[in-house]
Amino acid sequence: MKTTVKLVVALAATLFVAPAFAQDKITLSLATWGASSHPQVKTYAKVFMDEVVKRTNGKVEWKYFPDDTMVKQAFVPSAIPGGQVDISLTTLDNWIGRVPQVAITASPLWTLTMEQAQAELQPDKPLFQHFEKLLAKQNTKLLSLFDIGAPALFSKFDARDPAALKGRTLRAYSKGASQSLQALGAAPVTMGVADVYSALQRGAIDGALGGLQGAYGLKHYEVTKYALGTGGVLGALINGYVMNRRSFERLPDDVKKAVLEATQVALDTTNKEIAQSYQQYLADTRKHGLEVSELKPGTPERAAWEAALKDYREEIKDEFPAETVALVTSVR
Repeated sequence: MKTTVKLVVALAATLFVAPAFAQDKITLSLATWGASSHPQVKTYAKVFMDEVVKRTNGKVEWKYFPDDTMVKQAFVPSAIPGGQVDISLTTLDNWIGRVPQVAITASPLWTLTMEQAQAELQPDKPLFQHFEKLLAKQNTKLLSLFDIGAPALFSKFDARDPAALKGRTLRAYSKGASQSLQALGAAPVTMGVADVYSALQRGAIDGALGGLQGAYGLKHYEVTKYALGTGGVLGALINGYVMNRRSFERLPDDVKKAVLEATQVALDTTNKEIAQSYQQYLADTRKHGLEVSELKPGTPERAAWEAALKDYREEIKDEFPAETVALVTSVR
């Protein structure tokens, strides 16, 4: 009888402990899209995942899905809340269908320089916390935001004069960007980054507005003749990483801490690389034979774009909550 009791106790102990062993390892999934050479992918994703593994002593393991293999750029706002993937790269303005306020980033109202944006989009700053609260309502945890620079227009025509955009079919990366292009008389088409090269090659579009680094990495210079750095007149590309909120909240406290600490390390590293490389990307684009221009403050070209967007800028002020506008325009 004693032997039988011992066996039962031992078996019960084994059954009780087994789930704990099964939970020792935590597997998280992370998805990216666009050019794998872009700092927001090449640098951020690697640093972030490595830091999480290091800070959890290997407790966290990763399933990594790069290059649109799991989630395309436009589908992140449904994939993250729906739990298709735990963490993903995102463009903030792509959330406009669920969070209309984010469209301000891709509008002429967004006048923050890259340096200012990098400072104001830190997790402890009001502007970041404002967007974080908005996304929280979508079952989404905002991990990081970074300014990858003013969008660039790769085109088959010279776009330095805004009047040249009238009637042109141009790719936009989001609804907010589409509205800005439409205000200039263009015919925008919202298109995922993976489809741009072939659309330019086939002549389906006359140009494409998007991130400079991504456009260069995907070799848009092979199918265009001109590149224009918009210098902030059309806002900025604010990208970042988001996480399914329930996935985050289910993590043990030590892993949550590791994720947030790793986020900061990856953000700081990526911000430095983006700030240092933007002008180099313009220079490298020029080496491929494109005529490259930039709308710099004080130039006639910049003044022409600002004049062309003046009425639109005034028109959309009332479309955004006063709090959102104040957080963007109060930075000097």
